Amino acid sequence: MASLNHLHSINKRGKSKKNKNSEGKKSNILLIGYCITFLAGLIIFQCFRWQVIYADKFVALSKEQYNTNITQKAQRGTIYASDNTILAVDQPTWNIYATLSKDPEERKLFFDNKDAFVAEVSGILNMSKSEIESKLTDDFVYTALKKGVSTEKKKALAKAKIFGENTEGFGLYFESEEKRIYPNGTLASHILGFLGQDEQGKTVGQYGIQGYYFGDITGKEGYSYEEKDSSGNVILTAEYQPILPREGKDFKLTIIPNIQSKVEQKLEEGVKHSRAKSGTAIVMDPHTGAILAMANYPTYDPNEYWRTSEPWILKNRAVSDVYEYGSVQKPITLSIALETEKIDADFICNDRTGYIDLYKATGYEDLRGRKVYTWNRKASGKLDIAGIFGKSNNPCTATAALKVDSQEFYSSLREFGIGEFIGIGLQEESNSFIKSFNDMTKLDIIMYSFGQGIVATPLQVISALSTFANEGERMRPYIISEIKDEKETIQIQPQVLSTPISKKTANIVKYALRKAVEEGSLGVFATKLKDYDIGAKTGTAQIAKTNELGYKEDYTNDTVVGFAPVDNPKIIMLVKLEEPQIGKYSTLTTSPIWQDIFLAIADDLEIAKKN
Repeated sequence: MASLNHLHSINKRGKSKKNKNSEGKKSNILLIGYCITFLAGLIIFQCFRWQVIYADKFVALSKEQYNTNITQKAQRGTIYASDNTILAVDQPTWNIYATLSKDPEERKLFFDNKDAFVAEVSGILNMSKSEIESKLTDDFVYTALKKGVSTEKKKALAKAKIFGENTEGFGLYFESEEKRIYPNGTLASHILGFLGQDEQGKTVGQYGIQGYYFGDITGKEGYSYEEKDSSGNVILTAEYQPILPREGKDFKLTIIPNIQSKVEQKLEEGVKHSRAKSGTAIVMDPHTGAILAMANYPTYDPNEYWRTSEPWILKNRAVSDVYEYGSVQKPITLSIALETEKIDADFICNDRTGYIDLYKATGYEDLRGRKVYTWNRKASGKLDIAGIFGKSNNPCTATAALKVDSQEFYSSLREFGIGEFIGIGLQEESNSFIKSFNDMTKLDIIMYSFGQGIVATPLQVISALSTFANEGERMRPYIISEIKDEKETIQIQPQVLSTPISKKTANIVKYALRKAVEEGSLGVFATKLKDYDIGAKTGTAQIAKTNELGYKEDYTNDTVVGFAPVDNPKIIMLVKLEEPQIGKYSTLTTSPIWQDIFLAIADDLEIAKKN
């Protein structure tokens, strides 16, 4: 029995241990269940986050991986002169990089032959040996040697056997880049402008045609959309609709390169000789308005515009700067008096005093004792219209202006383009200015009559005076003759802007301007240009002070406008100097430059001499 009891007790203990193990297993199963449930909940939550909360983010990432937007650059347009000379064009250039393996043996091979490499490359790239050596440091793997290299130099580098056969581990890498090129350097730079960069590094057109027509010249980028599978292969779908780039437009100008070059050269010489701050010259066909040349000095090279010493040099002052242009206004004033029949072709002014009394002329009490004088403060005596021009007589001009009804005078000035915008298509073109009619006084009429208190750009001045060379019709000045793209060609046609005077009046003034030249009152016109049939008028105007009343002492803007031949003018030309230092009047400053330019271009334009 004892043994049996023992067995029984043993059996009972065994049963108890088994029960405990079963309970442990149940606990483990529950724990695992809890873990599985937790993990399932976590997965569900994460899926919710991915599919709902961050859905847009992951869709975008997926698109980046499998969908690609490709930008296609547009070809920029080319700018041509009238004879198809290329003035501005895109040209491929190359950025040159040197690469070297990290393998010690290959690096040793390179540095053992480095001197040969430097000698060869420095000659091709026009770089100093020290400049190249500074880039080839002991630890270099990849370095830029030079940017903006021409295709010719790139080809020379590619053909050069710098190390003979021992080139393992070393190479040159060529990166293509489009660059705006101006093959003729400074020629017509103020007309062209340039493509520069804004503060964000984005390419923008600045000044000239490239500033005004930037969007047309650069065209518009195209875009293509590609969808890829997991292997990176392009999937063509119905939604795959690429937007092709719109190529830039080509522009053809009216300027004649040979004429433009000679005008620039003679203007530079004249500005330097006169020690003027700046100079401007414009040559125009008065019958069409086509600009044959437009120049400013100082000038700049648009290939290296950043080297310009002063920002104002970049401006095309022929269209951007307004100024009081002085006595070149007198033909306009006399023509208005003629057109309104307040004077006739036989008009005679008897200047007995050499001045006009402003109080007597206007009745304004605050002008008592004030006078407007002749340039030499001497009486000129009896003067016809040609004599008024030749002597540049202020009192007689003002007298004629005061005969005209103020509304008629004001309206006629507007018809001549004073106070009107031309719109030639050059960036930063300015408008001329006169007071509104309601604000205009008799004193204003007097001052306006001889070109003081009234401002315009050189382009507006030559436009106004071209009326006399074109039988009373003022043509719109234009510098672009053709705009062309792959779809169409737009031809710019001459356009009449206004007809401020009749043919009869225009001829009276035109021949009076010829007589003024022939009588010798305009300096070099009657001497060195005596073999040519020319009509012209000079103007010397004081320069208004900045931010205060009055005029600067001993500083003037000098202008001369002339046309030839008088009977049927082929050209009208303006020359303006800002603050010349060699003389006080235009006959001594701008007239000689006008003469030099004219003699340089007369044969090119087939302007015949007098019979």
